[in-house]
Amino acid sequence: MYNKDKSCIVSIVAVFVFAAAVLAACVALPFLVKFYMGDNYAAETGVRTALFICLYGSAVPSLLISYLLLRVLLNIRKNVVFDRVNVKYTRYISWCCFAVCALFFALGFFITFSFVMAFAAGFIGLIVRVTKNLLNEAVDIKEENDLTV
Repeated sequence: MYNKDKSCIVSIVAVFVFAAAVLAACVALPFLVKFYMGDNYAAETGVRTALFICLYGSAVPSLLISYLLLRVLLNIRKNVVFDRVNVKYTRYISWCCFAVCALFFALGFFITFSFVMAFAAGFIGLIVRVTKNLLNEAVDIKEENDLTV
């Protein structure tokens, strides 16, 4: 049966699983890049370096997104939904998505498929940005209603 608290707990667990996956990928990244590049690993140092910069660089915003999502979910569990702090967290999440977009866009000049990843990260950032604007308007309406007697 659906329960708001159970749904929030599932989301919190998913955030921890995502953060653990990012950390595991950071540890395994040298092996993954070597496997991906195969025989070209030693020859193509520019591509290898660009891959490491992009992937390790995108781990930082990804972990920050995990932290911010956790903060939003904990606020939701405390019934603090329409609050300026959640708007701030959502804004930071969108900026992190755009940072990942920029990193993968730059990597796209070395590995063409990265443009697809950049587009996906940018689109997610746009969706989060629109959600932030909606949340901001809801907070404005709530604050206006709180002032009305």
